[in-house]
Amino acid sequence: MTILGIEFASNHMNYLVLEQNEHGELAVLGANRITLAETRSPDALRAFQRAVQTLLQDAAPDLLAIKEKPEKGAMQAGAAALKMESIVLANTGCTIQFVSGARINKCQTAFPSSLKVYHQSAFQAAACAAKGR
Repeated sequence: MTILGIEFASNHMNYLVLEQNEHGELAVLGANRITLAETRSPDALRAFQRAVQTLLQDAAPDLLAIKEKPEKGAMQAGAAALKMESIVLANTGCTIQFVSGARINKCQTAFPSSLKVYHQSAFQAAACAAKGR
């Protein structure tokens, strides 16, 4: 099973692709980030959408695991995060699972040292979603 883990941070979509084998072991196939250059520019939104479509086509995920961002309150998602999330949701054809911060905290999965720190939440969302299946 291929899992695409995503976290929206500011105007960045941090993502990584995990492969879970039949024994439940996880392997990172790749990690990167896509940036939304401008939140009110149609050209920037279309460029972000094309990058997301390419990622989804190349990764061909069976499951999309997104670290949940609250829509209200002190830690609410900003305009860029909401727009990026909408584009991802509109373009994916696979199962989507939102993973809360509380669930991530309960999920004890070691973060690979080979990844950049900003991929940690995307990794944890994907690993928690994989364990929950």
